Amino acid sequence: MLRPMNWIKRYIGVTVVLLSVAIVGATYSGPAMADALDAAMRSGKVGETTRGYIAPVSNSSADIRKLINSINAKRRAKYQSLAKKHKMSLGQIESVVGKRLIERAPKGAYVQNSSGRWVRK
Repeated sequence: MLRPMNWIKRYIGVTVVLLSVAIVGATYSGPAMADALDAAMRSGKVGETTRGYIAPVSNSSADIRKLINSINAKRRAKYQSLAKKHKMSLGQIESVVGKRLIERAPKGAYVQNSSGRWVRK
């Protein structure tokens, strides 16, 4: 039987993981932004980081930087809300969600590995 504190940690962890799936959908303000991100990821211009944000893989245009900043601002706001709700640190939320987003990134997308290097999935 799990000790009470371990059960709580496990419950929160599972909840955060399940909510991370919803974050991806809530990250975008509409189909146009989702399409733009999808295109940027497929072309290798942006990738998912271990901290739950997107970042440029190589030199990026002003449009790509604007897209990155917009999506990351929305993600950060959602992460902060989750952290407050679950009494966790922002870093804990970023780490859990980052791992899930990397796991769910499509084949061929760039993702950061644990040493911070970009690799194709």
